[in-house]
Amino acid sequence: MVADNTSGIRFDPRERLHSGRRPRQLTGMNRPLLWFTVFTLGWLSSALQATEAVAYIDDPGRLLSSDPAWAKTGESKLAAFERTSGIRILVRFHSASPSAEEDRVPGLYMRTLAGKLGIERRGVLLVYFADEPDWRIWVGDELTAPFSGKPGTVTELTASGAIHDAKEAMLAAARARADEAFAALQKPAPPDRPPAPARHLALQADALIEALMGRLVPR
Repeated sequence: MVADNTSGIRFDPRERLHSGRRPRQLTGMNRPLLWFTVFTLGWLSSALQATEAVAYIDDPGRLLSSDPAWAKTGESKLAAFERTSGIRILVRFHSASPSAEEDRVPGLYMRTLAGKLGIERRGVLLVYFADEPDWRIWVGDELTAPFSGKPGTVTELTASGAIHDAKEAMLAAARARADEAFAALQKPAPPDRPPAPARHLALQADALIEALMGRLVPR
């Protein structure tokens, strides 16, 4: 090691960079800042990866296999909505309903699944069960008032039936809208090439997503 007469910093000439610059040593003050920066960047990277790992639309049973373009368009729409509103809407398609144990308490299955997906507070979960066939809706605790259109806590709105009534009304309207749109597709279709049932399911999902967006963030 030799001394740098201009700065007082000691360095090893063998460590000289190809550019001719001498490596700078970290002072005692700089080291904590460096470690804090590294830790923060690592935490942010992990958080972003965890968030991005959750797909907006998941169809493991390939119930919409005949309409793959729908999922891609839906992902973009839901991502854009979250960016502007801060509200995450997730859609899941399941082939089978929950077990009796999972469904032993009303709302337990949906609350548990919403918790696993990280949206139990400020998010909405739509799940379609093909064997019923029917939809279930989970509304995060912070969104129950705007969803139901009435003031009150989640406990009050649950007890009064306001959340249940709003869900039933939304589901009925979405089914009617999807039925009408699907009938319009059937009319011009050739008898040997009718629209696939998956298209009807996609139309139901579209109607529910549009209804949720309009209710949670009124235009």
